[in-house]
Amino acid sequence: MARTFFSFLPVIATTLGLLLPFRLTAQQPAATQQLQTVEVFGKPAEVYAVGSRVTTVDSSFLSTYAGGTLAEALQARTPAYFKSYGVSGVSSVSFRGTNAAQTAVLWNGLNIALPTLGQSDFSTLPLGSIGDVAVQHGPAGPAYGSGAIGGAVLLSSPDYKGKGLGAMLQQEAGSFGRYYSSGSISYANSSFRAGTSAYVRIAENNFPYKDLSRFGQPERKEEHARQQCYGFTQDLTWRLRPQTQLSLHAWYADADRKLQSAMGSAANQAAQHDQNLRLMSALQHSSRWGKSDIKLAYFKDYLHYGDISTSSEVDVQTYQLQAEQTYTRGSRWSLRGGLNLQHFVADNDGYTGTRTEQRAAAFALFRYNPLQALDLSLNLRHTLVPGYNPLPSPALGFNWKFYNINRHQLSLKGSASGSYRVPTLNDRFWAGAGNPHLRPEQGWSYEGGLRHLLVLGNTLLLETEATAYHMRVDDWIQWAPDDKDRWRPVNLQQVRAMGLELSHRATTTLGEVALTASAAYTYTSSEQVKVYEGRGDLHKQLMYVPLHKALLSTEATYKGWRLLSNLNYTGLRYTTNSETAYLEGFLLLNLALSKKIPIQQNTLWVALRADNVTNQVYQTMAYRAMPLRSYTFSLRFTIP
Repeated sequence: MARTFFSFLPVIATTLGLLLPFRLTAQQPAATQQLQTVEVFGKPAEVYAVGSRVTTVDSSFLSTYAGGTLAEALQARTPAYFKSYGVSGVSSVSFRGTNAAQTAVLWNGLNIALPTLGQSDFSTLPLGSIGDVAVQHGPAGPAYGSGAIGGAVLLSSPDYKGKGLGAMLQQEAGSFGRYYSSGSISYANSSFRAGTSAYVRIAENNFPYKDLSRFGQPERKEEHARQQCYGFTQDLTWRLRPQTQLSLHAWYADADRKLQSAMGSAANQAAQHDQNLRLMSALQHSSRWGKSDIKLAYFKDYLHYGDISTSSEVDVQTYQLQAEQTYTRGSRWSLRGGLNLQHFVADNDGYTGTRTEQRAAAFALFRYNPLQALDLSLNLRHTLVPGYNPLPSPALGFNWKFYNINRHQLSLKGSASGSYRVPTLNDRFWAGAGNPHLRPEQGWSYEGGLRHLLVLGNTLLLETEATAYHMRVDDWIQWAPDDKDRWRPVNLQQVRAMGLELSHRATTTLGEVALTASAAYTYTSSEQVKVYEGRGDLHKQLMYVPLHKALLSTEATYKGWRLLSNLNYTGLRYTTNSETAYLEGFLLLNLALSKKIPIQQNTLWVALRADNVTNQVYQTMAYRAMPLRSYTFSLRFTIP
């Protein structure tokens, strides 16, 4: 019966998406009463993440670097480490010593990771198409499902604020043949909001670099890293009744890239073309039973890779249905229960035909504040995948404000959480290598920390946070050679990750000058502690996981002027699990100066950015050249 239901899920999702608007608009006319908000516990990403560390990327950085990618933003503003195959290649993330497939990426609450690989390429996620960006560090499986072992990245659609007509035009020109153009237009009244945005980014990436593979490190020029990317978003929201709202979201991205060759290797003329279409409809309804949310989504992901000897295509369609019911009683407790259904249809040159897969998950998220100074959360999720059913994943968290006197506030927080990752389609269905006997990865994590808040008058705010964590991931899936020297995925090992995260933020006002400074440091130890097949490399740091990472960012504003700085240190990283080869640490400094110029009711922003100011020679992946110092000039005009 379950299989029959899943086989009709695409039809059900499409039909509901078409009929839902007509059914709702046929109801009673809307009155002037506004839709009530039932979430009263703070930022949406933190509501049911009590005891966990949550980071939000600040809006000033997102607006200044709107022409960049999500990889660049998170590398600059969070402790995450990104491996990039050069400036035009795939960019994958590592949170708390895990790998890219162990980080969930959600758009408006739904997972957008490519099911064939189980991960997202952050270099194809442009900041100009995204609204808010938040990161939950550590396991988030009970809330967000498969893959959220190391963390979860939460994205939203662009937020078009204000009523009436609005518009934005932006033009950037930078070093190494880089150009970026974007624009948006929006309109809003009391019952309807619409916004459209589009962008084009072209970069020759013909930068000079030192060839570290040659004696004497001669200077060369990158000649095969050109990018041409474009995309658009469309967002529509109707208030159909005082308690009912319908939203439609569309996001399309197209990236055509020449892929850099590694230093010292023969040029293979590799190129990759990515096309990603994401469509979603969302219904919200408030009643005496709380808030009901129903989301229907269709994603289509296409990838073509080719070089002088090979060519491959991947075409994946994803259907998702998620229904949630949230009941909040005052400021004391909130309960959310829901169901998530997914249906994948994948065509891949590496498979022996079209492959399909269905997943179902039920979840319950509960937050309770028994005392004004104590927050508690209890979350549970259970996922069903035919043949690969992981154990239920629970999470328990607390936040206790045990000291709150004389403008000082001290909080003790902690959490214990389970997480999991279902094997990807490639892991199971790759011709001649897929392993149908894989077990899902299962992880357990514990973390605890202290947070200090100090307010001095109306001019100074100090926030300090320290978090320690310990995580084990069992049945870690890794591609490794078998006894016939064929590469196959196996449940190779158990991995232990533990570390320390420190952060401090200071905000002050001195006359007409507003100052903000943020500092962060992370220590991450990630190593194999058990090996199930082969010899393995026990008690050695996993490759491409830096032990040390530190950030220092500042912002100063004065009479329309804004100065941003970002100093980013990444420590030594091993390039093998045996610790026999490594990349040196590096320090990057980026600066941005902008000026806000009012023009009647409109605004012109003029900005100049300098990246890698100190001309640092560095690599995020072995023998992949990265650019030296570069400059970008930007103009942004907004109405009103």
